[in-house]
Amino acid sequence: IVFIMSARIETSFDSLTSERQYFTGATTNPANANDVRNDQYNDDRTGGSTIEDNMPRTRAEKWRNVAAFWILGLCNNFPYVVMLSAAFDILSQLENKASATPSSGVACTAVDGEYPGRKCNKLSTSVILLADILPTLLIKLIGPSFMYFIPYGVRVLVVALLAASCFIVISLAENIQLVLLGVIFASMSSGFGEVTFLSFTTHYHKSTVGGWSSGTGAAGVGGSLIYTVLTLFLTPRVAILLQVVMPILMGVAYLFILTAPNHRVNPRTPLSPEETRTLLVTSLPTTSRAFSVGKVKKGLLWLRDQARYIPHLFRYMVPLFVVFAAEYMINQGLFELLYYRNASLGTWCLDGHLQYRWYQVLYQVGVFLSRSSVLIFQTRFYWVMSLLQVANFQLLFCEAIYGFIPSFWITIFIVLFEGLMGGAVYANAFYYITKQVPAANREFSMGVAAVADSTGIVTAAFASLGIHNYICNL
Repeated sequence: IVFIMSARIETSFDSLTSERQYFTGATTNPANANDVRNDQYNDDRTGGSTIEDNMPRTRAEKWRNVAAFWILGLCNNFPYVVMLSAAFDILSQLENKASATPSSGVACTAVDGEYPGRKCNKLSTSVILLADILPTLLIKLIGPSFMYFIPYGVRVLVVALLAASCFIVISLAENIQLVLLGVIFASMSSGFGEVTFLSFTTHYHKSTVGGWSSGTGAAGVGGSLIYTVLTLFLTPRVAILLQVVMPILMGVAYLFILTAPNHRVNPRTPLSPEETRTLLVTSLPTTSRAFSVGKVKKGLLWLRDQARYIPHLFRYMVPLFVVFAAEYMINQGLFELLYYRNASLGTWCLDGHLQYRWYQVLYQVGVFLSRSSVLIFQTRFYWVMSLLQVANFQLLFCEAIYGFIPSFWITIFIVLFEGLMGGAVYANAFYYITKQVPAANREFSMGVAAVADSTGIVTAAFASLGIHNYICNL
């Protein structure tokens, strides 16, 4: 309710009337009409705003927008991360097992690294991964073709409502059907949000991509760490329910921190906060102008031209596919099988549940560090890191079978390295899309490239089912 009231939807009609005048040149001021027609001609010629259009008016505005996209990335990926961090607990509860309870104040006496055999759930955690990624992939596949008709404000509202629904449904669920429904809500929220916000970064300075990448990395660390810490004192259900505050934070960041896109604003006429929020709520993507009334044929031609550009994106999409396939086969196919008896953290004995959670935390720490590094350092050789990720999978696959690594803490550092490789490929691939892809194709390319990582995750989820069964049957 606060989100909708803050958006001031009642002003949308007047704003849309202004938008129609802006795009058609229907204004009472002849001089302004010429300016608008010139702007429209430039946009039609380039397919959207140029880099010069998207330069922030001040340095403070630049970092304000970077901060806004950091928060949006954090909130967007939070449900997805929490679902994966809680996967082992969710499946254990469905099989009527006791939830993991830490042994506070009781020292672990056995030698760390003793390998007692595998503890296998009947269902692999990749089942949760499938429910968490298939809707995301579907949205990313079809989203770029229809989402240009939907104002960004409506999209953000849908993302926030889906995120809130997933936390509430899962915290109250008593059967597998409701649990999977809640996970699907989380998946739809993250997928719809990623396509929306990555496309929206093309209307701002390219540094906002770094803010988004860093925020998604922070979601990994924050989601997994907060869930792990809360479950030391609360049940998994309560820990999940408390995360419902994140969709509210998303609405605050979008409406009150993010500034209006620069190509929509006269830099000599600053907007009031209310005008900024109205623009953000009703703003349509630049490329949606091709689909205005009477220009359907032009819009179809635009889609055809964009589709022809997809082969040029394979240089970004292939490394994304490989790195995500390898790391999620590790995360959802092997983590639950990498168990060390009597591993401890201070006075806390780490049973299988806690070891799984700490694997997720250290993985997400690596992702956060590497995704944030793109703000300072970039590399064109990110494809090498995708090959190193394949090597990580091979190493941990052998460890799950033979148990030759002597310590839980060595495995933890391998998992940290895994996160570093995965985050670096993601951040650098999207950074170089914003830098190397022409402005006319950039917005569409960001949405299409996002399909590669989801396809890799789906591939990993199906593969992990077989990996889990193979290792457990040895």
